[in-house]
Amino acid sequence: MANSSILDKIERHLQAHQVKPWEGTFRDFLPMAIRHPEFARRAHPRIHEMIRATGVRVDEGGKEHYKFFENDLFGIDEPLAKVAEYFKAAALGSDVGRRILLLYGPPSSGKSQLVILLKRGLEEFSCTDAGAVYAIADCPQHEDPLNLIPHVLRREFQEDTGIHVEGDLCPRCALNLREKYQGDIYQVPVRRILFSEKERCGIGTFVPSDPKSQDIAELVGSIDLSTIGDYGSESDPRAYRFDGELNVANRGLMEFIEMLKADERFLYVLLTLAQEKNIKTGRFPLIYADECVIAHTNETEFNEFLADKKSEALHDRMIMVRIPYNLQVSQEERIYEKLLRQTNLQGLHLAPHALRVAAIFAILSRLEEPKIAGLTLLKKLKLYDGEDVEGFRQKDLKLIQEQTEREGMDGMSPRFIINRISS
Repeated sequence: MANSSILDKIERHLQAHQVKPWEGTFRDFLPMAIRHPEFARRAHPRIHEMIRATGVRVDEGGKEHYKFFENDLFGIDEPLAKVAEYFKAAALGSDVGRRILLLYGPPSSGKSQLVILLKRGLEEFSCTDAGAVYAIADCPQHEDPLNLIPHVLRREFQEDTGIHVEGDLCPRCALNLREKYQGDIYQVPVRRILFSEKERCGIGTFVPSDPKSQDIAELVGSIDLSTIGDYGSESDPRAYRFDGELNVANRGLMEFIEMLKADERFLYVLLTLAQEKNIKTGRFPLIYADECVIAHTNETEFNEFLADKKSEALHDRMIMVRIPYNLQVSQEERIYEKLLRQTNLQGLHLAPHALRVAAIFAILSRLEEPKIAGLTLLKKLKLYDGEDVEGFRQKDLKLIQEQTEREGMDGMSPRFIINRISS
């Protein structure tokens, strides 16, 4: 029966994610886009809609909890709410959409897992009707077909349809439009695309390495020397490879791992991208790119970054969200159970309450000494886990938390506890 059940689930999943390919011309696509304005979504609204599509639960206090995160990230509801607020504000057209989202915190606090969830979610969402994405078929940056609409007509187009168009054609598309399609935008081919990190479509990832050897081309692409003889110039768009991580992440999400360990020249490319939505490459004008840049780093590098006055321009273009360790025992147990499910230890006997004892030990290592008379660390631990204790109630939590500065930023990581259990 178990085999039959999983086979049925796989079949249902395949049917739900069976995407019919669509190809046509801009003449075919334009009426579709007018009927379905969601096809014109930019990167931040798309991610916001993806997060909300899985459902929102409102607790008794009126706080929103997004089901998108519930099965993978535990005990960090406040940071997740701040991340969701960032995307909500950006989706509404706020200037927040022109900021880099920087997640910082101790190791194994969930920063990388959060970004992985967003990337996998985007891949899944692009397979649905609600998250369908269409692009110019022969564009190396799979850009929005509506960028073909001439600038002089965009105001009227918005008045007639309510759709705002802000992007410009990349150099390759502009050249193709002039020479291949003789300026006729209706002839330009359009197709539906699926975001995929593996296929390098809509999702990019950058990992800094030795600054002396790492080339900026990893971010912005490079000249294809083998084609210069064919086209006669290094400034011909056909002689350029638009294959940098910022190029492939257009329309979607760009992850910058350990951002603050990168060389300054890489960071300053992000300044132009974040504020102006443009990528600067050699021998070409600014290239429009619509993407959400999410970076993450550990607290040590973050504090050094804040102390460096030379980085003030970058400070100003970031929304910073602190991701601390979880401080709830019940949620810590869920973290361990999730991590153990990923190992071959499930068949081994684990003493009753062993995970709870480990969770209590880990949480106590993360708590700050209480500053209120009568409040002990153990009482504080129980309060954080939703229990009332002698002399204190849940309504006292806000006052207790206001007296802490770094709670959750130090202590034992879940990874350390799982290593000990595994031993």
